[in-house]
Amino acid sequence: MNRFTTGVLLMCLSATGFAVMPILAVFAHEGGANVATTLFLRFALAGVFFYLCLRWNKNFQVSISKKQWVALFLCGGVIYALVSTLYFASLNYISGSLATLMLYTYPIFVVILSILLEKEVFPRKVIWSILLAFAGMCLVIGASFGAINTAGVLLAIGSAVGYAIHIVLMNRVVKQLPAFLTTGIVILFTALVQLIIGLSTGSLDFHLNTLAWASIFGLTAASTILALLTFFAGLQLVGSTNASMLSMLEPILTILLSVIILKESFTLLQVLGTAIVLCGAFIVVRNESTKREIASS
Repeated sequence: MNRFTTGVLLMCLSATGFAVMPILAVFAHEGGANVATTLFLRFALAGVFFYLCLRWNKNFQVSISKKQWVALFLCGGVIYALVSTLYFASLNYISGSLATLMLYTYPIFVVILSILLEKEVFPRKVIWSILLAFAGMCLVIGASFGAINTAGVLLAIGSAVGYAIHIVLMNRVVKQLPAFLTTGIVILFTALVQLIIGLSTGSLDFHLNTLAWASIFGLTAASTILALLTFFAGLQLVGSTNASMLSMLEPILTILLSVIILKESFTLLQVLGTAIVLCGAFIVVRNESTKREIASS
């Protein structure tokens, strides 16, 4: 098996790990775990793992400036904590498939933020792809996933906007740091903030049944540690453009797994709308990834 094929398989494994996240979150909720408890345990356990990995690698020495520490705290302790909370909260109101689809509109918001903040000029096809994705989103929501809950949709879209802000900030301030290091620090800051919020609101509850604990460990192992490690390994083998393309498998796999495991059903209009949204996001991601590779070459 050559390097590229190995990389593709690793990226597919990463996408699968992320794809099962909303399903495991639903099971954790059914087992009695609230959003605050689920997120704190997930990020705390994963953060400890990444910390031990960094401590074990004695040759991993990187200097981090005060500005970068502040940016990492904003990314993890503020923005990513908010993104995770909004996304997991949306799962209490809408299906995992719809929540994931809404989250994967984030490349569109990245482009919009780049236009507003950095005055970037994008090809006409990117602008049309954004309009295409929004049209598909309207079709999905209008086709009604049973009875669409407006609050759930807004929470999921809010998580997409927050994730776009997270990406823009990371790219502008801490992109010169190793991805493994920044991920570990962001996860630890996220866990810390979730702990503070949980303690201050009294929402942390560790009296969970077996289903909840198993789901949370699954979220930590499959949807955080495994998904991130295989993503980094695959990225080195296939490059950022191909990695971005392969990551688009995640919402597709989430939908398929939701149909199989959670018995969700979809109409033809919903399938068509989903395809349109992913097509629009795919064009945006491809344009951005290709542009970055050209700039770095």
